[in-house]
Amino acid sequence: MIESWFRGTRWISRASVAIALALSIALAGCGDSVPPSSNLPIGSQRAVTHVVAPGETVYHIATEYGVSVGRLMAANGLTDPRELRVGQVLTIPGAYRGASIGTASSGVHPYTGERASRQFQWPVQNGVVSSGFGIRNGAMHDGVDIAAPVGTPVYAADTGVVIFSGMLHGYGNTVIIRHDASYATVYAHNQRNLVSEGARVACGQQIGEIGRSGRTTGANLHFEVRRDNVAQNPLAYLPEPATSDGISFAAAGGS
Repeated sequence: MIESWFRGTRWISRASVAIALALSIALAGCGDSVPPSSNLPIGSQRAVTHVVAPGETVYHIATEYGVSVGRLMAANGLTDPRELRVGQVLTIPGAYRGASIGTASSGVHPYTGERASRQFQWPVQNGVVSSGFGIRNGAMHDGVDIAAPVGTPVYAADTGVVIFSGMLHGYGNTVIIRHDASYATVYAHNQRNLVSEGARVACGQQIGEIGRSGRTTGANLHFEVRRDNVAQNPLAYLPEPATSDGISFAAAGGS
């Protein structure tokens, strides 16, 4: 049982600690077989820029785009975060805009963040990314929401061990899978969880069904990637869907 619910961007679980200590060898997953694309800009290679708005900080902007504060400051010649000025145009390091996926007016722009060498597979085969990672309505959104009809299968994004399967406040029916000593993924708002705590799951194995449990405005999967218990931008860890795939991007919404 989770001892304390998600606090900020961190979660604590007795089960996760016990399993982490028991796993002396990292679990091998199909995500590791995906060639890293961290050095391959997406689309037309137009650098992403951001105009600083009132009230924004370096930390908030870095979080929104999934880059580190240090890289953001270095890319823009900032030596002190207090140097940030309203109206200043910042270049987002390692981020490029492409036009291959989604609509021009999309509120969840695909792949504007820094690409990770560690890759997972999409947890849903058909769905719409309705809300992205970062600050949303003044609060941190720790994952992405993938909207799909109730009952749509939810799949494990990689091989791992289920360290939690049950209800979480706000998250509803939730499954958490630890993949190795560093990485875990979170699958929330499920209609049903199909795996139990302690179970070993394969990459691509069905672990649940999309639902509306917890605090949500519609049927969707809330999906998180956590490294050392810190939430990361999931799009940096997921392959870019081909135009024939069932994943698309839409205006912001979701849970």
